Amino acid sequence: MKISCYYIALISVLLLGCKEEKKEVYSFKGEIEGAAEGTKVFLKIVNDDLMTTVFNAGNVADSTVIKDGKFEFSGKMPEAKLFLLVINSKTEPEEPGMPVYQPSVPVFLENSEIDLKAVLDSIPLANRLFSEGRYSFKNVAITGSKSQDVYLSYLDGLQLFGEKASALFDDEYLPYLNPEKASKKGPISTGVAIVTKIEENQEKRHNYVLKFINENINNPVGLTIAKNELTKLSLEELKKLESVIPVEQKNTDVGKNLISRISEVKTVAPGASYMDLSFNDSTGKSVKLSDYAGKGNYLLLEFWASWCHPCRADIPHLKEVYERYHPKGFEVISVSMDQDKQAWLDAVNEENMPWIQVSDLQAFDGELAKKYQLRAIPTCILLDPKGKIVTTNMRGSFMDKNLIELYGNQFGKTY
Repeated sequence: MKISCYYIALISVLLLGCKEEKKEVYSFKGEIEGAAEGTKVFLKIVNDDLMTTVFNAGNVADSTVIKDGKFEFSGKMPEAKLFLLVINSKTEPEEPGMPVYQPSVPVFLENSEIDLKAVLDSIPLANRLFSEGRYSFKNVAITGSKSQDVYLSYLDGLQLFGEKASALFDDEYLPYLNPEKASKKGPISTGVAIVTKIEENQEKRHNYVLKFINENINNPVGLTIAKNELTKLSLEELKKLESVIPVEQKNTDVGKNLISRISEVKTVAPGASYMDLSFNDSTGKSVKLSDYAGKGNYLLLEFWASWCHPCRADIPHLKEVYERYHPKGFEVISVSMDQDKQAWLDAVNEENMPWIQVSDLQAFDGELAKKYQLRAIPTCILLDPKGKIVTTNMRGSFMDKNLIELYGNQFGKTY
């Protein structure tokens, strides 16, 4: 039996139509009660952490405006991915002199029908994302994304650790570091006891996060959390993580980004060897880190700058620690992130620090910042006698605790 060209063409169109209907796309709809007509709404890609995303103006994936209290985004996703929904409704900062933070919601988008419902004033502002335990989805309802459900279960488990960390830091550690006017700072043992509790909470959090990552390494949520947590992992943990990423996930965008980032972080993780660099000291003499690192003593690399007020506020404590522990073998090198040579030398003279002072005078633009992945100061890196990174948590009472564990208590009556 012959089939006419007309019927062949008709069948082809029908088959094509069926194919189109099967295309997987996402639809993300939102109802925001209290939002003004025409309010702009943005979807920002979360490539790094949420804090970086908030301040990065160049990672907007899509935008729309609110009409009749609603907005809608649609598209196609190769795999689930974390975005930050930003509702551009604020014109004034919460506090004078602070940035204007907008109501923002982290959301995993995937090829499904996703709905969000919230009252505008109940959506937390973006700055709540910066510390665990401050952001809550309590008044933000998101349905239709299985990945979002997994993400929320992770955040629920993380909440207690974040709340405890905030309480310990805000209610105990800060008052210890900055006692009320006319009050004397407590003994060193008090500070050590507080940071011991902080570290115990951090360890429990760390174990919870590792367990979640291991159980979700085969999905985009687990891979995303892993990437966000990389800087908290040791070299050994990074290598183990790298080895368990499933083959099928290595070919996804989030998997490729994770593997690339692991390679970067491994160079500065606890357990990695220091990277040698050349500097000039404050007398103009050329020196290398290898002249001091890996020579049989613990060495603190203290990254600071003349213009950094928290850095300079830490110097009196560092001088006290150096006086007590240098005779035991503890060494310090202060690496300035200054560009202005005279400002650096003036600060060195003013602070009268008795250990070596070096700088490449390239601030955050040189090899130093790139190799050690420095984004902010003060940063302190402790190297062991063989030149391997021990920890980057070497400020305040954390430093006191570490030195006591390494050398014994040398603080005498002040302890």
